[in-house]
Amino acid sequence: MSTNIPIGYSDTQPIAAEQLVASQSVDPDSLRCLLESLVHEDCVHSWRNFGPEGTLEALLQWENARRPTKLFFFHLKRGDKMRLVAASAVADRLNRDFPHSGFCVLGRCCIMPEFRSLGLYRHVLSYRLEYCRTQFGSALNAIHIGAVNERISRVITNHGLPGWPRFIHLGEEQLGVAGEVRRVGAYLMFLPDYVRGLQETLAGADAPACVVELRNVLSTMESAPVRNLGILVKETYEEARGRGWFDHRDARRIEQLLLFCRSVPLVGFT
Repeated sequence: MSTNIPIGYSDTQPIAAEQLVASQSVDPDSLRCLLESLVHEDCVHSWRNFGPEGTLEALLQWENARRPTKLFFFHLKRGDKMRLVAASAVADRLNRDFPHSGFCVLGRCCIMPEFRSLGLYRHVLSYRLEYCRTQFGSALNAIHIGAVNERISRVITNHGLPGWPRFIHLGEEQLGVAGEVRRVGAYLMFLPDYVRGLQETLAGADAPACVVELRNVLSTMESAPVRNLGILVKETYEEARGRGWFDHRDARRIEQLLLFCRSVPLVGFT
């Protein structure tokens, strides 16, 4: 099944008359071209491990061995002609062992080299976000994404998509790709109801200074820059618990977030 995605370009962009189409299928030749482009790039895309001979079946099997995942392929359509321009994945949970639902993962995004700098990434991002909302509705807590490219980091922390919060820098994770271990920025989009739950956990007039600081970060993170939020939550929780502040409080939401950070795993949480 294919889905047409409305796109808008300026008059100076050459593909303004084309239509972006998302589907869960791709022809073998187009997939080979995409995988070949990854082999020759200095990137941390995990599909580099497959080489150009990877198949859709192999990708699906590999992804779903780790966690329930859908793959999406984006084509530009003009008349009867379709050209693959991007591919991406969406997972329903961080991994098979993570016990909490409502935490989706946007992974494996790649835009073909010849179609970059045309504003397509936001359309691919928006499609995947809406898919997450369709899957979980009001039970959606947060959406995770990794980025090593500074350009992508700037987009996801300031995407401007109506109705969606921005992604917050959670910390760094290490990925093994094509025989190398690379650092990747880990980001999390906190849905408003989930943020309110965290704030309720931290409420109270007798809060120590570390808790007050974390409250302030959570209340301003949509407008102020945030780095390494995961470590801040970890250090705040450990200090406040050591003071006994959490002895008679329901800290399950904080502990859930810390488990998420450990499960990524973020550097500093091993």
